[in-house]
Formats: sequence, structure tokens, C-alpha cells
Amino acid sequence: MARVSIKDIAIALGVSNATVSLVINGKEKEGRVGFEMAEKIRAKAKELNYEPNNLARSLRIGRSETIGLIVADISNIFFATLAFHIQEYAEKLGYTIVITNTNEDTSKMGKMIHTLQSRQVDGFIIVPTENGEEDIAKLVRSKTPVVLLDRCFPAIETSHVMIDNYQTSYLATRHLIALGCKKIALLTYKNKLHHMTERKRGYVDAVQNANIFDDGLIKEVSYENITEDTTNAINDLLKIKDLDGIFFSTDSVCVAGIKYMQETDKNIFKKVNLMSFDRNEIFDFVNYDVPYMMQPLPEMGRRAIDILVNQIVNKSNTSEKIELQATLHS
Repeated sequence: MARVSIKDIAIALGVSNATVSLVINGKEKEGRVGFEMAEKIRAKAKELNYEPNNLARSLRIGRSETIGLIVADISNIFFATLAFHIQEYAEKLGYTIVITNTNEDTSKMGKMIHTLQSRQVDGFIIVPTENGEEDIAKLVRSKTPVVLLDRCFPAIETSHVMIDNYQTSYLATRHLIALGCKKIALLTYKNKLHHMTERKRGYVDAVQNANIFDDGLIKEVSYENITEDTTNAINDLLKIKDLDGIFFSTDSVCVAGIKYMQETDKNIFKKVNLMSFDRNEIFDFVNYDVPYMMQPLPEMGRRAIDILVNQIVNKSNTSEKIELQATLHS
């Protein structure tokens, strides 16, 4: 079937193309189109199944009103929820979100950026991968609107929205200390991303200030081998006498740890206090209340969209660096 055009509606009603265009674009008052005629045009458009030509509109206004969202792992409830809030808020502002996933692979991030650029997105919200600095730097150099989310590269001058990772980890560790824990382990990802190094730094400062620091209690796991590495790390930690606390720097590591500990010794939760940086739905199905630091995902999504739309619409080159606070749920 041929696409129905504004001209088709105009011919059917015996009016000008300009009159139909004004009504279709919601500008009938500015064009002094009468109420009855505007209603007839809308009814005819609906009858003929008229669909706006978004490409033509994009060329006319100079933007596509689409945003490329690149996340690290869409299977992770954290990123899935974040993407949901971003999409919901962006749609209210008239933007469509195109979501892609890198699975923490830097080469994929570069490909996703290229693919989305070929689709003429107006800008990017990106959860960058480790070693992804060059791809982000290219976007900055080309003055492409971009906001980094959840993570950032301090050496690159660009806008970002994230959590105060240092303070959040410090408070999470202090909570375990307040419970009386004296041997608190840290399970974290093995990478150089700024947000992870800040989480580790917060933990280290908290235990050092309490004079209970032990470098042997820090265990790192890889994203690619999270289950195996976490299992090995838990086995090592459970050999430590008087271990009484474990802080997981991300919910994905926490979930892997809880699954293994439940299989190994269900009574372990009576002896070892846990703390997670994020919440995960699995916490609702374990016989133990897992305290966690809750990140304000709706606000993170809104702030990222607001900053990016300001770059797109107002051609703003000012970098906005937002660090939000997480709250303790125990």
C-alpha cells in the first residue's frame, strides 16, 4: 500500500496542503484554521491511517529526536531498570530511545556508537566499558552530545551522572562495622573503571579508620567468569577464622555469592553479615535480610536525559557532573 500523505488528506477534503500540515502539527490556532475544519482533518487522517513522515520532519527541524542508549549488561536488573526509567522520561519529552548492549565489551561499544550514528541519533547516553576512553573522546572531539551514566572517565571532560561511589561504599562498610563486624571482606570486580576504584577506596578508608584493615580480605572477580571467580573467592574467605562481614561492590557479585553460600552452608548467614552496593530481586527470595545501598535510578535517568536534551536543543557545551547519594536499606 502507498503511504498516505498530507496531500492525499488535502485532496480528500478540498483544502490546501498547508492547512492540513498546520493541523497535523498541532498549529491550527497559529494558522487560524477553524475548529470544525481541524476536527475534519484529524478525522480524515485517522480514517486514511495517516502516519507522519518522521524522516521529513527530522530534516525540517534538524534533528531526529532519537537518543542512543548504550548499557553494559541489559540482563542485569540494575541496567534494565535504569533503561526503563530513561525511556519513560524521554518519551514524555518527545524522544525515542534506541537501546543497545555491550556486554562489557569495548569493541562492541565502538560498533554500537557507529551503528547509532548511522541512524542519525541526536545524542548518546552511555554506560562506558573499561578501556573505552578513546571512543568517548572521539564523541567529545566531534562535539556530539553525550552523557556518561553510572561511570565516567575523569580525564575526559564530559558530562556524567553517577553515584558518589566513594561515600556510598564508605557508609556501607561503616554499617557493617556498626553491627560489630571486625573482619569484613570486599568482593569486587577486577577492573580499572573509576567507579569501581572509588568503591574499593571507600571500603579501604572505612576499615583503615576502624583499624581493622586486612589486605587479604579483598577479593577481585572478573565479569567474564563471575560465577567461578566468586565461588573461589567465597571458598577462600570462608577459611578465614572469625570472618563476620562481606561487602559486595555490585549486586551481580552479591547474587553469585549468595547462590553459592546457600548451596554450601545455609547457616552461614547467621555468622556472616552481608552488604550489597545495589538491590537485586533475589533478595526477596532468600531467608536473610540483605542490607543494600539503594541508588536513585529514576533520578539518574531524568538527570541524564535533561542534560543531554539541553546539549541537543541549546547546543550547550558545558559539562555537567552530577554525583547523587545512595540510601541505606537494612
